[in-house]
Amino acid sequence: MQRFVLPNWVAITIGHRILCWRDLDQVELAHELKHVEQWETLGMRFILAYFMASFRASRSGGDRYLDNRFEREAAEAGEKARKRETG
Repeated sequence: MQRFVLPNWVAITIGHRILCWRDLDQVELAHELKHVEQWETLGMRFILAYFMASFRASRSGGDRYLDNRFEREAAEAGEKARKRETG
């Protein structure tokens, strides 16, 4: 299943649960914890909001994953964690 949706994904967050296929590093964990925050903010509406953000990104010529606003927020959280690690 991992390769079916995205070839390089290692985790998915559903509500407060982070399901992962291996241990996450600090950057990956920060990314997923941002998704936990997004779920907390939107509740079940997150599902529709996430898919709509993917649709909008794709429709405007972007990537449905990389240009999804929720993924960009999570990527930013991961980058902050990376900067903390490297000092």
